Amino acid sequence: MSQFIKYYKKQLLRNFFKIPVWILKIIFPLRRLKIRGSKIDYQSYAYINLNPKSTLYTIEDKDLPKIRKIIESNKIKSNLSLKPKIPVKTKDHFIHSNSTGAKMLLREYIPNITNPQKTILFFHGGGWTIDSVETYNDMVKYFSDYLGIKIFSLEYSLAPENKFPNALLEAEEAFNWLINDGNHPSNISICGDSAGAHMIASLSYKLLVQNSEMPNSLLMIYPPCDPLFQKESIELFKDKYFLLNEDLYWFWDKLKNNKEDENNPLFNHLKFDLEKKLPPTILVTAGFDPICDEGNAYAEILKKQGTDIKVLNYPTLFHNFAFMTKLKAAKKAVNNFLDEYKKIV
Repeated sequence: MSQFIKYYKKQLLRNFFKIPVWILKIIFPLRRLKIRGSKIDYQSYAYINLNPKSTLYTIEDKDLPKIRKIIESNKIKSNLSLKPKIPVKTKDHFIHSNSTGAKMLLREYIPNITNPQKTILFFHGGGWTIDSVETYNDMVKYFSDYLGIKIFSLEYSLAPENKFPNALLEAEEAFNWLINDGNHPSNISICGDSAGAHMIASLSYKLLVQNSEMPNSLLMIYPPCDPLFQKESIELFKDKYFLLNEDLYWFWDKLKNNKEDENNPLFNHLKFDLEKKLPPTILVTAGFDPICDEGNAYAEILKKQGTDIKVLNYPTLFHNFAFMTKLKAAKKAVNNFLDEYKKIV
């Protein structure tokens, strides 16, 4: 019986985006709990339940380089991000990192219609341990085309081979490279997804402390902010809505260099202690994301510091929805926050 169920789920998954949602509800009924006044989007929940649960947290460090390649290949093949209607050109730049010695890929995305004055620096997600510029290639193309702005996506060094703050130092070097390449900071915005959003918060704080030139705006898409897991949503949405708690603990552990990092505001964003404000910021949260509460708590800290911040919450969605714009609710949400981003970028 279990073999039949596996086969049935596999066939459904293979044809998932061809099946109208009303038919999906008949052939794959699911009970959704109402939590905090909302139910998770049905199509999204069906997709989550058809996929096998992650086992990332079981991977040993020695096996991770090989597993990364498999994950990247599978994500690219899954084809979950919508592609732009008009092709977006790409150009690869390679930067030497003085901090880590890495040869960093910085991929430039050039849409058909572009604002020549504006530039976006993008950091991909993946819990600081997996994923790449290539994994996020279609998503960034979609963003670039929708916004009509060039985007530069950074291939930063991954943990645990590169512990905190290595990736942060590389992010700063990429920002400075854009400035040295002729982009004025007032025309550079920084955007990041999940772990990439954490890097934005770290980088902007670092630049403030140093009294360095700042970007003109920030877009943080469901950032992880609290390595101590103190917020209610961690338990409330545990293990059912794509991001497993075991994986979340594993991600933070792989990034952390030592116990002292937990009190470092560059690592733990709920420890932010500056009175200075960040550039205008949009922070995206998802209602069924275990880390949504810490994102809200971080936003409150920024508000008290005087930052002009807008929190956009999508109560029926889940962590990583921005990568999955073939889901109808995810596409609608992404287009919405990109419309808001256009106003500040």
